[in-house]
Amino acid sequence: MIRLRYTSRYVLAVSFWVAATLLGACAQATASPVAQALPPQTALVQTIEVEVTRVVYRETLVTPTPAPLVPCSPERLTDSAEVVIGALLPLSTPGAWMRSANMQSGLNLALERLNMGGVAGVPARLVLYDTGDDPARSAQMAEQLIARDCAVGLIVGLGDAASQAVVEVAERFRKPTLLIDASDPALTANQPEATFRLAPTLPMMASMPAQWLAEVGDYNGDGVLQAVVIAENSPGGDIFVEQANEWFPRSGINVEIRRVDLPMTDFSPEIARLLSLPTIPDAVFIAIGSDNALDLQEQLFDAGIRPDKGTLIVNHNRRVLDPSVYYQRRSPDIGVITARRGPWPSMATEMGRAIFDRYRQSAMQWPEFSTFLAYDAVWLLADAMQRAPSLSGADLLKALAESDIELAAGRYTFPYGSSNPPDGETPAYAWHQWMTPPLLYLLHTEKLQDPTTLTVIWPETYRTTPGPLPVWK
Repeated sequence: MIRLRYTSRYVLAVSFWVAATLLGACAQATASPVAQALPPQTALVQTIEVEVTRVVYRETLVTPTPAPLVPCSPERLTDSAEVVIGALLPLSTPGAWMRSANMQSGLNLALERLNMGGVAGVPARLVLYDTGDDPARSAQMAEQLIARDCAVGLIVGLGDAASQAVVEVAERFRKPTLLIDASDPALTANQPEATFRLAPTLPMMASMPAQWLAEVGDYNGDGVLQAVVIAENSPGGDIFVEQANEWFPRSGINVEIRRVDLPMTDFSPEIARLLSLPTIPDAVFIAIGSDNALDLQEQLFDAGIRPDKGTLIVNHNRRVLDPSVYYQRRSPDIGVITARRGPWPSMATEMGRAIFDRYRQSAMQWPEFSTFLAYDAVWLLADAMQRAPSLSGADLLKALAESDIELAAGRYTFPYGSSNPPDGETPAYAWHQWMTPPLLYLLHTEKLQDPTTLTVIWPETYRTTPGPLPVWK
């Protein structure tokens, strides 16, 4: 409280009658010569100075400066009663709940197995927040995990924008952060020190068809490497076409684009156009999301557009891997190739097969790639904690950069970082990026084949056959 004092001087002009009253109060006073000399109607003005003092009270409210946020995780494993692993997922985001549920399953399965022995004997605890994929809330929850929940590292299963907000927080605190879903190459292109990405980038996924066909080469031996893409008229089809137009030419492959409107069950007009092409396509890629993709596949085989006639059929529809749908139809099996993002039982590691078995016991569909990445992120942090001399950010980040460990989805290394930054030939996004995620092409080699035994024909890292060609070629 502050007390202020200040003074004002007032000048009072007093009229003649006031002056007379004042003079009369002086009992025997004699009129001054000046007064006697004044004319009868002249007013006498007397100036009086009066000092007035008043007190003003003013309150000043002082807002305390908030204490700066600092990481509160323990410095060493030996000093810890437990270690906290933080996770951020978009559980309440419309359209993302299934992906989020798969990631949460992976986190829970990993923690369950990890705590059979703990991290060097220290139990681990998972603290998970739903950020709704909102960037501002994601950043706030990341700070909460670091400075209030004392997390040693963060596992982030958010979209690109929300992940970027978390990356900025992680860089500020130098807190290890693993991205398991975001695909924007810019997230790692600017070389964030604390961020590592397990999920494949968009260019890695988009270039997959062209890279595989380029490795196959001129399948039908006519001297021309030709691909045909049949895509539905939809946003998903638009993306596939855009990527095909970019990546096939980069690999020296001619590409022909065909668009179809759904629903459609009779594809004879499109098949007639294929048969009229001047060259036989080496591969036809089907980019249709509905069961109509199986209709098209069947009609292509019936028209003689099939592997034994010089054209590979690559169906990107997920139902090709669903026996409850696929094997109830007349669709041909042998020679069909399909894409899979994530491990497959025929090439899975021991840890990966355990996840497949767990899902099959619960009668659930195949685990998504994000399930494996969430699972492996927990183990990567645990492995780094055990190898690092302390749990400080600098020591954990160095240990993560030196990772070389086989987990559920494959063997993890991060070949590009501060000691080996990406050069002009290596893409900038390779910084702290897992460069060999299982982006697979699978091949049916038997009639009504058990999907778990499908042959992996690409990439070479995970191949279960001698080359990228079908085994009968």
